Amino acid sequence: MLVQKKYILLSTAFIAVLAIILYFNSPVLADTDIKITICDPDRINADGPQEGNTINTVLSSPCISYGEKRELGTVQIIGKPGIAIPVQEGQKIMVILPPGISYMQVPDANSYKQYIEWPDQLNGKKNQICDSGSKPGISFVAATPRSLTVEVSHVDTTGDIMVINFVFNQDNYSKVRVAPFIEVAEEYSTDTEAEISRLEFFTCLAELTWPFSDSPVKLGDSNIMPEDLFIDVTGNEAGIHKIIPLIESDFIKGYEGGLLKPEQSISRAEAASLAGMIFGTATSTPAPFKDPLPIWGQKGINIAYNAGIIHGYPDGTFQPNNPLSRPEAIIILQNCLETYSKQ
Repeated sequence: MLVQKKYILLSTAFIAVLAIILYFNSPVLADTDIKITICDPDRINADGPQEGNTINTVLSSPCISYGEKRELGTVQIIGKPGIAIPVQEGQKIMVILPPGISYMQVPDANSYKQYIEWPDQLNGKKNQICDSGSKPGISFVAATPRSLTVEVSHVDTTGDIMVINFVFNQDNYSKVRVAPFIEVAEEYSTDTEAEISRLEFFTCLAELTWPFSDSPVKLGDSNIMPEDLFIDVTGNEAGIHKIIPLIESDFIKGYEGGLLKPEQSISRAEAASLAGMIFGTATSTPAPFKDPLPIWGQKGINIAYNAGIIHGYPDGTFQPNNPLSRPEAIIILQNCLETYSKQ
């Protein structure tokens, strides 16, 4: 199933207050926008991009399919003509991938040049960002599985132009993993009042397993049909057959009486426990939540907490019996996806 990028819409931004959002329109089953955000890390929540002194282009726009080692388009930022020094030394720049995508490997101080380039020149014009002795033109600051923060550390004012390339084409580094939940990530993240059903969440977790070689769940050759196991399943529910590997692996269990309750809202405890048991690799040291956890879910929830898959509320509670909201589901799914980059 291809995620084809048909066109790219770029917005300009003042690089010292940088907030560039790159839209990759990608029709799959529905129109899906892949949005890469480039911003000042101290102004991530700034209201919209700031007009200013950069020109942004995309050097490549390949097709993308779900799975690993996928290549996104290379983004180039160039200073506008007439602007003497578009970026000052010490300016930080942050690149953020959208939910549903993560780097193959987390960038670090040794590998960050696989993610960003500052060419010596462009069209015969000398780049103002350049190395100086042992000092690189751009230095590593911090990174996560879906973000990279760097600092412009040397600017040569005798240069003719300022050029920075953000690349997504290096094997095992800046190439990315793309998960199917990218299709609903933006909608779910903004739908703060909606809850997610058990089957929806099960399906999203199942889809986080089959496209990736490091998956903790492998596809089998079983003839198990969910409708043969649960009396409230017809076999026609959207995504029902995708969860078979999770059923075979004994991660998904029904209720008494042979019920799956696929349309029932999933609780925070159920979602966290399931995600922890599948994707958690850390120890099950008790999570420091102030409220009690259900006995049946304690192990999975503790594993999920220690693996960074789930977090509590600001007041220190987890509220396990609350229905899981759609934005909360996207956070859990993204954290599960990112476990691959942390292994």
